[in-house]
Amino acid sequence: MRLFFASFLASDNMSAYESMVARLREEVPRTLRPIPAGTHHLTLAFLGEIDDGDLDKCLAILEKVKSIPAADLSLGRPRILYGRGRPRLICTDVEKGGEQVAGLQHDLCDEIRSVLPTLELRPKSPHVTLARFSRKANRGAGRKVEEALARQEEAREGRADRLVSVQLVESRLTPSGPIYKALGETILP
Repeated sequence: MRLFFASFLASDNMSAYESMVARLREEVPRTLRPIPAGTHHLTLAFLGEIDDGDLDKCLAILEKVKSIPAADLSLGRPRILYGRGRPRLICTDVEKGGEQVAGLQHDLCDEIRSVLPTLELRPKSPHVTLARFSRKANRGAGRKVEEALARQEEAREGRADRLVSVQLVESRLTPSGPIYKALGETILP
């Protein structure tokens, strides 16, 4: 099973980002693939493929991080992330609260390494993926989406959110995109 630890955004932020991406998809057709509705999240640690027998160990990690305090976040303006010269995704970075998120990531990764020592973790800077580009998208498509983003009022400002819980999420890849399912959750004080 393919797993990651995350913190889901507040529902009003998810709705705002879903609406923004829907408008972008209308304006620049066949370029973006949306995130499944109701699943916008801050990825804290991506585990990748895990043996089914290690699921209980991963769920136990949630108990170990439940004493970390909740944190207020400020998410930045949406931007396009490029890789190898091609647009990969639209994301928003954590601006305010980044130190708390980085601390949570560090503690989470330490716990993961203690229970799954052979797992290779590569933590990334905290961000929320809002949409992915189609596999055929080129730099020109990225520029069109950047121009469309600049015209959207919601994309000109960041959004406030609060990291109040951590979920262990299964990601099933399907031809129509990933399907996310929360397998466990801990609420932060």
